[in-house]
Amino acid sequence: MLRSSSPLHFRRQPRAFTLVELLVSMTVLAMIMVVSAQVITETQRTWTQGSARAEQFREARVAFEAITQNLRQATLNPYTTYLYSNGTTVPSDKTDAPQSYVRKSELQFITGRSATLLGGGDASTTPLHSVFFQAALGVSNRTGYDGMTNLLCGRGYFVSYGSDLGWRPPHVTINRNRYRLMEYRPASEKNSVYSVDSGLWFADALSQGVTAADSGTYRAATRPVAENIMALIISPRVAKENLAGGGGDPTWIAPNYEYDSTKVVVGGGNTDPQGTQHMLPPIVTVTLVAIDEASARKLEETVGANAPSVIPSNLFTNVANFENDLNSLEASLVANKLTYRVFSSAVALRNAKWKNL
Repeated sequence: MLRSSSPLHFRRQPRAFTLVELLVSMTVLAMIMVVSAQVITETQRTWTQGSARAEQFREARVAFEAITQNLRQATLNPYTTYLYSNGTTVPSDKTDAPQSYVRKSELQFITGRSATLLGGGDASTTPLHSVFFQAALGVSNRTGYDGMTNLLCGRGYFVSYGSDLGWRPPHVTINRNRYRLMEYRPASEKNSVYSVDSGLWFADALSQGVTAADSGTYRAATRPVAENIMALIISPRVAKENLAGGGGDPTWIAPNYEYDSTKVVVGGGNTDPQGTQHMLPPIVTVTLVAIDEASARKLEETVGANAPSVIPSNLFTNVANFENDLNSLEASLVANKLTYRVFSSAVALRNAKWKNL
């Protein structure tokens, strides 16, 4: 019998994991899972907060677009008429001969402090500026007039602080006091520019807010456009190319943010005896300051139904200090730990007919 001279070879059995190795592996895996869960949670929280913040300011952005779009359509429809010896466009008697031609319009474009223009408002509940004008925006209360988009209507915007009692659902019993951008939009039938003096056609803007009586047949003239709007700043200006030689100060037509198309604008240095009344400003700079809902709740918890003292009353009275005033407003918002966003744009009024001055 032949025998092999080669040594015997045995298959080596694989070595199993020890209990210590398993415990170490499970610990490392658990740590990786915990870290991954924390990263995912933090990422989700950051995304949620970012989305919520974008959603909070989306309403303000939509409101800002509405203001700028409607302002572009402002009109005065000026015409030329006689000026008589009594200084008006109406003769004293049949023998009164006209002296010259003047520009005239029954419509009005006006900006200024809300507390002054609204009558009955104050600097805390109706802060900073308002703007009122007429435009072909097609608002009517008559059945069948819905498609008449070129009807001439009044329009206005201002900020007001108060509760949501007039428009919240009946089953909601908790007041929500907020700053809101309000839109004054009376129907075309109420645009009584010929029967009232200048500045009186919007006199009821503050008192015509939404109430429980609001319905399909009765719609209040003043309605909220967006919540948590802290400030509206309106600055009428002249484009630099409209100034003689391209120089000068474009804000001279409203150095204190106040502009009334029915009155003579002083400070222009022009030789036109009529001045600039019954003319639209070529450019209106609109600035909107909004806060998020969390900041609004914080304010309400602090002051309740009382308007918060966040906006210093001496701000935005002189256009020359605009940047400093805006920085002061932002500093006040930061000091009160409020999250905010500023929207600003220069709006060119398409119906403005400005000449070189």
